Amino acid sequence: MGDDLRADFFRHIAQTSPAPIGVEIERAQGAWLYARDGRRYLDFISGIGVANLGHGNPAVLEAIARQAQRYLHVMVYGEYVLDAQVKLARRLAQLLPAGLDQVYFTNSGAEAIEGALKTARKRTGRSSFVAFDGAYHGDTMGALALAGNPGFRAAFEPLPGPVRHLPYGEIDALEAVDANVAAVVIEPVQAESGVRIVSVEFMHALRQRCDRAGALLIFDEVLTGFGRTGSLFALEHYGVTPDIIVLAKALGGGLPLGAFCSSASILSVLRMTRPWVISPPSVAIRCPAPRDWPRWKR
Repeated sequence: MGDDLRADFFRHIAQTSPAPIGVEIERAQGAWLYARDGRRYLDFISGIGVANLGHGNPAVLEAIARQAQRYLHVMVYGEYVLDAQVKLARRLAQLLPAGLDQVYFTNSGAEAIEGALKTARKRTGRSSFVAFDGAYHGDTMGALALAGNPGFRAAFEPLPGPVRHLPYGEIDALEAVDANVAAVVIEPVQAESGVRIVSVEFMHALRQRCDRAGALLIFDEVLTGFGRTGSLFALEHYGVTPDIIVLAKALGGGLPLGAFCSSASILSVLRMTRPWVISPPSVAIRCPAPRDWPRWKR
């Protein structure tokens, strides 16, 4: 079985590296991974920041089993009142700084980044973005455009944009954030480039520059959220509140879950606008209210 499984792994699973690790996982518990050959491995990467409560946490498993007995998917997001969604959104609003009290749930961190970028464009009416050298925000096309490593972007260009990359942590470079920028996207702690941390002074300067330019400030806390920096969210170390915060990984604890959180004012731009019909001047046509139109007709 082991030989067949390994052969089928290479035959049927799309590879993401030329030399996969190839450990055959039998089960996982706490901080340990147990392989089919009887060895166990201390999981220092925690599923790349996902298993912040450990593998097989009883409370997590019980919650999954309880919800699975009720329902899984029943409708597109934001149409039915689902208590699990509402309770999680309410709890996040309680834990985040004032002003980050509405939540849009997604399936992943990259998808949440995409949603935040779309929100910024619709809110500001601007098209360009600023990210930083060394940044990593996901692998979808929009998220990849923000990547600070040119090697990540090269094979997929041209990517959505325009995106300008600034030196991470250099205050003088923030002058580039001008009236053309819809949003600045930043990781409070960069991970992919080697755990780089900006100063409190820089983060305050960035907040002030975004305010002056009318650009939104987006914090990517997909990796830093939920206790990985010693506080629940890394923003607490800086005393800076972004306009949008992006969450994932530990948010779902292994389930496909991401989110971006902002104010009711900013997220209101995502509501479908009222349909309209061009008609002769003498004919008045009353369009149905947005709530009468299914939101999937976008």
